[in-house]
Amino acid sequence: MGRYSWHKLCRLHFLSSTAVEAAGNGGYSLRRITTLSPSNLPYRITQRYTSIGRPTGVGMVEIPLLQWRCFHATGSIHAKEQSYYEVLGVPQNASKEDIKRAFRVLAKKYHPDANKNNPSAQKKFLEIREAYETLQDPEKRAQYDMGFRSDADDATGFRYGASSAGNFRSSYNTDFSDSFRKIFSEIIFEVENDQISSDIQAEVVLSFSEAASGCTKQLSFDAHMACDSCDGRGYPANAETRLCPTCRGVGKVTIPPFTTSCSMCKGSGRIIKGHCKSCRGSGVVEGIKEVKVTIPAGVDSGDTIRVPAAGNFGGRRSQPGNLFIHIKVADDPLFTRDGADVYVDANISFNQAILGGEIEVPTLSGKTQVQIPRGVQHGQLLVLRRKGLPRHGFLVNHGDQYVRFRINLPTELNERQRAILEEFAVEEIKHENDTSTETDCFSDIASDWIKDPELDEHRLYQQLSTG
Repeated sequence: MGRYSWHKLCRLHFLSSTAVEAAGNGGYSLRRITTLSPSNLPYRITQRYTSIGRPTGVGMVEIPLLQWRCFHATGSIHAKEQSYYEVLGVPQNASKEDIKRAFRVLAKKYHPDANKNNPSAQKKFLEIREAYETLQDPEKRAQYDMGFRSDADDATGFRYGASSAGNFRSSYNTDFSDSFRKIFSEIIFEVENDQISSDIQAEVVLSFSEAASGCTKQLSFDAHMACDSCDGRGYPANAETRLCPTCRGVGKVTIPPFTTSCSMCKGSGRIIKGHCKSCRGSGVVEGIKEVKVTIPAGVDSGDTIRVPAAGNFGGRRSQPGNLFIHIKVADDPLFTRDGADVYVDANISFNQAILGGEIEVPTLSGKTQVQIPRGVQHGQLLVLRRKGLPRHGFLVNHGDQYVRFRINLPTELNERQRAILEEFAVEEIKHENDTSTETDCFSDIASDWIKDPELDEHRLYQQLSTG
């Protein structure tokens, strides 16, 4: 390296209070000296010789204190590039939380899953990802802030380069991988990592008593089940395996700030070379599944019972689906229901309706005796409190039972019965007439009092006494 070779890298400017470090492949590197003092006035510059056919060597030379400014033949092209701060739309003094927040907003906007068949969006997404990967890491951010190609001065004289990103991009210049797509789908769009297998729908018909008191049912249905040969693994227990080259046996891949299951080994950390012959590596076979289900008391038609993880099996790294049981309650010859309340009919005779009495009626817990009120009317209800169905989630944990009286009228009468009823009819008519006469008398007195409000209490009492 010649005595004045460092002139190729510098433009003569007066020194600022801060020096700048730059690094490049096959170029020069300057070590940053934050505070200037007589002891650190010189800089050290290292030149790497990489000419063809010439051994790589390192030369050291001390140079005067000049502000280092980089130039490039393609500077006009690189000047058009945005800095990582501009890509994320944050200031250069943005905090780590500000950077993370800006990244989430932009990543969601330009994510390839949300911009299908849009290459420009994918390119923008890669730029956002590169910017975030650099700025969220303190060490990388410090290196970037001291990057070698600069376009705009800050207040201290330090020049942030928009094209500084190019020096970092070479390390991450890869196609958008399945791992990144999976990670950002999970974090940005909140997609579950493990797949959830399909659910199974089943219908169960219960008798009224089964629905009222609860029961246990054994259900059988077609389902995807775990392979018995490999216990759902998809490979034999003695299958040959090797360490996953992607996650190196950890089962997870971390790309700050995200961690996800390795897509290469499906989170197992091992690559399986052999597969189960029974299920052909899927871990799933068709079969008939049997499940014992406890039906709670008080269910009704239209209710649905969910049995977690009793649905289809989906293989490795997959959560089993759920079993949904749809309830249908058969009609009962004695009881009808309205929610937690039940109704039962009680047939009584004509004379029981008139004279009253006692009758036995069925309930959910057995038969019981109830009193028939005198003069009960057809269709009249008698309430038996808390004799209904269980009512979940209420202070009163049971509904009521309603006894509905049905009066059976005789269709055939003998002579004596007919005579008694005819006599009863005469008495009833006479009673109605007497009641009607009394009503008319009271109506006349009330009419007189309305016409003559001055009618004194003594005269009114006399009229009531004499009728």
